[in-house]
Amino acid sequence: WRKEERESGRDLFLNQQEGSKSREYRCAIQEACHLYVTEACQRNRGAELQVKLTREKHAVNMSESDGKRFLKEIAALQLESYSITPDQLGEKASNALSISASSKSRHAALVSTIDSIHENEPDTKIIVFANAFYGGHKAALDALTTSKKQFCHISENDTVQEQNETISWFRHVDATEEDRSRPRILLLSFEQAAGHNLQEACHSVILYDPMYSGTDAVADASVEEQAVGRVMRQGQKFDVTVTRILVRGPDGERSLDDWIVERNLDEDVLRAATSNFD
Repeated sequence: WRKEERESGRDLFLNQQEGSKSREYRCAIQEACHLYVTEACQRNRGAELQVKLTREKHAVNMSESDGKRFLKEIAALQLESYSITPDQLGEKASNALSISASSKSRHAALVSTIDSIHENEPDTKIIVFANAFYGGHKAALDALTTSKKQFCHISENDTVQEQNETISWFRHVDATEEDRSRPRILLLSFEQAAGHNLQEACHSVILYDPMYSGTDAVADASVEEQAVGRVMRQGQKFDVTVTRILVRGPDGERSLDDWIVERNLDEDVLRAATSNFD
């Protein structure tokens, strides 16, 4: 009857049912159908999560050498400050963001953040998201490889079956010794975040670098929130911690990272990105 209901309208459909039943019976059926649809719509909206989301920042300073590379890149635009916006850089934004993403201090911050999490929870599984637009994902991959830590990532050369198997290790809690012997770290690009339900086995997320793809703040914030939503979703039983890595100037000057993160976490931007209007 669902198909017929969609075609003719719920009330019209109910009125067209067999008329041999009593009026009280028809009214009871109609009320039950209305109640069912109402409850179904409420369930689809989702219940409020009972766990807490904590957003943390791990800010580090660029090395002197990375700082010189950064300033050299923007010198052609007659800019001499680390505290600039991508809009000011224009076409040069990609090169400056690439230098920031691949900086040695960001590499070290990723490793130290992982160590800090595992110091408190040695067996916990950690999801690392990185921006592939300006080399962030490749830089994170290099950082984890150099660190000699065991980790997993999804390669474009992996078959669908291999990708699903890797993701499944982080989708479910460990049940066997083989499960417990597997890597505790999963690296994904923001683009690889969609569609995964990782809330059962994961509650720690690291954002290696902020999401920036252009001037659309809502789109970038939406991508970040989707990534966080792989863990912060129905079925999560633990409080979730999201740690952002920010790289600043050699002496702690405000930088591109500060500007992008503040933009992506703006209350109005987040409201639009998550369609969470009152």
